[in-house]
Amino acid sequence: MRICCLLGWLLSFLATGQTYAQKKADLSRLVVIGDSLAAGYLNSSLHEAQQPHGFASLVAAQRNLDLPLPLIAAPGVPNVLTLLSPGPPPIIVPAPGFSTGRVNLFLQPMNLSVPLHNVQDALTTRPDFPVDSLTDLVLGFPGLLGGVSRSQVEWAEGLAPSTVFVWIGNNDALFPMIAGDPAFLTPAPVFEAAFSELMSRLQATGATLVAANIPDVGSIPYLVAAQEVAELTGVPLAVIGPLLGIGAEDFVTLDSLSLTFAVLAGMVPGPLPASAVLTASEMNSIRSAVDVYNGIISAQARASGAVVVDIHALTSEIRKKGYVVEGRRLTTRFLGGIFSLDGIHPTYTGHAIIANAFIHELNTHLAAGIPYVSVEQVAKTDPLRPRVP
Repeated sequence: MRICCLLGWLLSFLATGQTYAQKKADLSRLVVIGDSLAAGYLNSSLHEAQQPHGFASLVAAQRNLDLPLPLIAAPGVPNVLTLLSPGPPPIIVPAPGFSTGRVNLFLQPMNLSVPLHNVQDALTTRPDFPVDSLTDLVLGFPGLLGGVSRSQVEWAEGLAPSTVFVWIGNNDALFPMIAGDPAFLTPAPVFEAAFSELMSRLQATGATLVAANIPDVGSIPYLVAAQEVAELTGVPLAVIGPLLGIGAEDFVTLDSLSLTFAVLAGMVPGPLPASAVLTASEMNSIRSAVDVYNGIISAQARASGAVVVDIHALTSEIRKKGYVVEGRRLTTRFLGGIFSLDGIHPTYTGHAIIANAFIHELNTHLAAGIPYVSVEQVAKTDPLRPRVP
């Protein structure tokens, strides 16, 4: 039985190797399917000055190729966040003004990623008039001008891609985390059915597929650990825990830090509302779901001959050890250099690190020979790089 199992594993490995060998990393018609993490969405905004710093654009640039983007006019949609004071608590406000929307209505974007989309949305959610959503802004033009309305996958099928980057499924876990309620998790069978259809349809285009999995949800600074809250306030957790209604393994949301300080100052009564806290039990439920989702992503990627980029392992490693750039250790904490002001989406530097993870897999499995992004050079111009005291 052991010999049969070993033989089966070997044949599967060889078949996968043959699939990779038959593919080549031709980025000349790169298409990107995804959500906000793949869209170049930073500081809670899709903004023309930020979108080109997304990981997919960085990978294309390493091949001296342009990746057409659905650029959104300043101050972005939603209005980009700006940092008035690092705090604690941090003072973050949206930039003033009103965006006029798409910079170029006649440009067909190849990065089709839409913030807020989950896997099912990528399959079926289409733009329409009036233009009142990010789906409309990203996918609506120039198609709607000619009466064409397509979902992300439908556009990918029609754009004759040579390679498709797929990074979708994050919101299936992120929305429940932000809501603090695991009941909003997408059921595993529903996730599997949608992701299987998505990969099958993209495989049918004949493109090389590169799929990324869901990050470690515990790595994002949108969730502030109870002990970190104590450190920010300078008061022991044993004292503030009962006042806030949080345990040692619980988390407070970044958006609720101002409320947290107000409770501790006696300005408003405690404890914190349930919407401001993610309990240890809720976090465990969401992490378990992410493990299941990532297992589905891996299995469906193998079935479609896709290369897998393990973003979960990358973010978990950075959470534990940090990432050293120019002698300075960046961390996943708020303003630690990896995540932007919304506490969920990467900085320019974070996107450069992710771009190199994609390049590593392309070079390893597809002999792409793509030069790595200089994280050091990106960090030098990153407006959110940590300042040396």
